[in-house]
Amino acid sequence: MQKNITSLGPKEAEFLSKMASGTLKRFTTTDAVHYWRSYGLAKKKVMQLERRGWIARIERGKYIVIPLEAGPKREWSEDTYLIASALVKPAVIAYWSAIRHWNWTEQIPRVTYVQTTSRKKNTRRDVFGVRYEIVTVPPTKFFGQMKEWRDGELVLITDKEKTLVDCADDVERAGGIQELVKAVNEGGQVISWKQMDEYVNKFPNGAVKKRLGYLFEELVPNLSDEAREILGSWRQTLSAGWAALYPTAKKNGNISTRWRILVNRPIR
Repeated sequence: MQKNITSLGPKEAEFLSKMASGTLKRFTTTDAVHYWRSYGLAKKKVMQLERRGWIARIERGKYIVIPLEAGPKREWSEDTYLIASALVKPAVIAYWSAIRHWNWTEQIPRVTYVQTTSRKKNTRRDVFGVRYEIVTVPPTKFFGQMKEWRDGELVLITDKEKTLVDCADDVERAGGIQELVKAVNEGGQVISWKQMDEYVNKFPNGAVKKRLGYLFEELVPNLSDEAREILGSWRQTLSAGWAALYPTAKKNGNISTRWRILVNRPIR
């Protein structure tokens, strides 16, 4: 049997219309109970609508209304940024996902990374065939975001400078050292150096300054006078000890005394 709007009862159609009204297409179990005025009836209706393909579960207690454009077979895929924003609040697209957003890599990340300050019991979820990883960071690491409209809704993405900072902080979630290298090579030519300087100096991990400083000098051709001056100021304020360029790799290689960095992975 084909599924279309005429196969719904009037109350079901009204319910879906209300849940999909405005720019929001998502709702919670609480929203359903408020409409149906009964937990038992709300649970029954939600289960029926999910089974018939009118709604889909994002996670326990959170649902999305599948649009009519999905057709009779209900073939449809939601924007990953919108799903990410529904999984946790606040939510910011970050790390390798942000590298891809800024077109600094040709690779399509296997995971959509979501940065937040909230604690989430299940940090990894598969929703509609896409893997999401929720990364909780302290408030001192949660800044440098920009807004973007997606299908009528605002989502947050780390800006160019913060993307580089985050990826230098967590190289593994950047997709590995080669993805960070690509990001620095591409991003180093378009970033605001004033903004980058502010971010690096406020970020609570001294290894970020060492990794980015080393990579900027090695990878970015024709650094501006402003960039060279800023990098010089970084070298004067490096934290004690050395940091590994790729933290999860074996700790062998050459040490750059200029940046107090162990180069344990080739960058070319």
